[in-house]
Amino acid sequence: MSQKWVDARDDTECKSNLLRIGHSKVKTMSSREYFEQTTTSIAALGRAELKRRIKNFRGRFKLDFTEDYLNNLSVDRLRHILLAALINGKPHS
Repeated sequence: MSQKWVDARDDTECKSNLLRIGHSKVKTMSSREYFEQTTTSIAALGRAELKRRIKNFRGRFKLDFTEDYLNNLSVDRLRHILLAALINGKPHS
């Protein structure tokens, strides 16, 4: 099953958690479903894409890591940073 990861600049739109079903119904994605989809998507990303998304993160706070710092982190640590940012950095509704 292929999952599409939205571009980093679209994170705010993604966090609305709305799925369109047909033309007239809207179903809200549960927090658990959103978390599972997000973690699955992050797990599939490579180092270069993780770094790009961290550097281009748009949320309530700015992530300001140097290229050198990111280069010295493991892929798992990069995934952890991105997931934490997405969980904690969603804009206020």
